[in-house]
Amino acid sequence: MPDIIIHGATSFLGKHFLRKLISHQIPVTVFARESSNLSAIDNNSLIRIIHYKKSLNEINSDSLNLESPVFFEFSWHGVFGADRNIPEQISVNIPLIISSITLAHQLNSKHWIGIGSQAEYGNLDKRINETDECNPTTLYGKSKLWCSQISSELCKSYGMEHSWLRLFSVYGPDDNHEWLIQYLIKEMLSYKDINVTKGEQLWDYLFVEDISEMLFKLKDAKGVGVANLGSGKVVKVRYIIEKIKELTESNSIINFGAVPYRDDQVILMEADITRLSNHLNWKPETSMEEGLKKTIESFKVKV
Repeated sequence: MPDIIIHGATSFLGKHFLRKLISHQIPVTVFARESSNLSAIDNNSLIRIIHYKKSLNEINSDSLNLESPVFFEFSWHGVFGADRNIPEQISVNIPLIISSITLAHQLNSKHWIGIGSQAEYGNLDKRINETDECNPTTLYGKSKLWCSQISSELCKSYGMEHSWLRLFSVYGPDDNHEWLIQYLIKEMLSYKDINVTKGEQLWDYLFVEDISEMLFKLKDAKGVGVANLGSGKVVKVRYIIEKIKELTESNSIINFGAVPYRDDQVILMEADITRLSNHLNWKPETSMEEGLKKTIESFKVKV
């Protein structure tokens, strides 16, 4: 079994995948800034935490004694909508990815795995596969696309397996960010009235535990290259809104159409996940209703 490295263990995907590994009693080395809040994992004997101040370049690879590790890179600066066109998308994230792959090479890693985004494609309004032309509309999407290309070339030059997973929409318990589903659950549990669009959008949502299962398989597989990561099917946003209201038993009033669509509103956003599914013999198992129930329950526990 390969050694496992995680950079970005406090991210939404990182912390869920870390839990998955620990539940299987698999030791993990975590790279983290000194400022990261790792109190939830600090005293776990299966987790070795290696701190750095500003950059992964500070880590001494010779002292770690790892055996051909698989390197999972979850870290990214600026994922909120308001941050998607800040200069740091380029100035911070591209050096981050380069230093991540460089360190992986110094550690004799056999496989480097990074997380991309459907934003690399731009607003295609269709079922998307990896051969579709990329035309990103934000610095976030452009930086992710550049990093997919940079990481591919660097891994090739270092003789490492490479996987770049273009993530569509993800949801689940303990999300770090208040995206649509988390926002709706919080508001409905508080019985607040909610203004939304008409809800005609058809979007691809993947439950976070299905991602952890996929990553668990990928740690023992060869690199897949660039691959879409989604559920492979769409659900209407109006259904999600109405289902959350039903499951929370909320009396919130939902004002459909009170929020206009943006000029660049994407109505259809669906991932063709054939490449990843065939590569790993994997497919998502969690239904939308089951995933929403688990996510809602996690909110109730917090309350």
